[in-house]
Amino acid sequence: MIVGIDISKKWFDAAWQVDGQGRHQRFEYTDEDIGQLLAQTPEAAHYVMEATGTYHARLALRLHESGRRVSVVNPLVIKRFSQMQLSRVKSDRADAELIRRYGEQQPLSPWAPATDEVLELQQAHGWLNDLIGERTRLLNRREAHAHHAKPNAFVISQMAAQLQQLDGQIKTCERHLEVMVKKSFTELFERLLTIPSIGAKTAIELIIVTDGFRRFEDVKALCAYIGVSPTTFRSGSSVNGKGGIAKLGQGRMRQLLYLCSWTAKTCNPACRALYARLKALGKPPKVINVAIAHKLLRQAFAVATTNAPFSTEYA
Repeated sequence: MIVGIDISKKWFDAAWQVDGQGRHQRFEYTDEDIGQLLAQTPEAAHYVMEATGTYHARLALRLHESGRRVSVVNPLVIKRFSQMQLSRVKSDRADAELIRRYGEQQPLSPWAPATDEVLELQQAHGWLNDLIGERTRLLNRREAHAHHAKPNAFVISQMAAQLQQLDGQIKTCERHLEVMVKKSFTELFERLLTIPSIGAKTAIELIIVTDGFRRFEDVKALCAYIGVSPTTFRSGSSVNGKGGIAKLGQGRMRQLLYLCSWTAKTCNPACRALYARLKALGKPPKVINVAIAHKLLRQAFAVATTNAPFSTEYA
């Protein structure tokens, strides 16, 4: 039995079938109502839900701790499934039923909670991203304010004070993440640093977003998750679009790898050879740097999964 669950902040809707008859019920997002869901559905049921920020985490963990099978699906996958079904209704009840039908028709991967160390890293990492985003917005506002005919001195001083505060918070958060990563992933962190052009920030980011490289079984899945997989846009004789990369994943991770590519093309032997080959083919600099970033990610996956430091012989 598949139980489709659509989660909101204060409640969740569940849809399942009993003897071919559809069942639907709304539960308050409380421990008591989660217990009611467990009581009304059999132990062999498979619960499917979307990854809705942090709202799905408590329900998924409670179901997992109760010995139930749980799958957490990317919301974009459910959206595309809805479009494929030509769905015209959008409601909590309809979404729960849609997720149930998806679970019946598509293969599901089991969900398991991360360790306490990884959860702490992920939360601190999310806070760091929020701080960086806020600093970027403040810098944009400061630049726009400078274009006023008579920029206000008070506003300028307030922006400078806030920027100084954000810079301090970002540095503190980065130091906290580095200490935690060195404590929980000491050997992996040191191996990643053996890759020429991979620095501490990039190594820490790689470890956090990949859960210590335990989230992926092959490098293609990792490249797709980060968003550096090449794309093709061609069909027949009339459609011959420009290719690129599938930017569906981790934007900050792509940014760090792209920055690493600038030094990798001179200090990393495999990347240097790739740079020379693509430049000889007349590829634009941006395309070459993206290809080098892809190469660096593959090297990081190899170093992490083989438990061996970087080697030019196998790079």
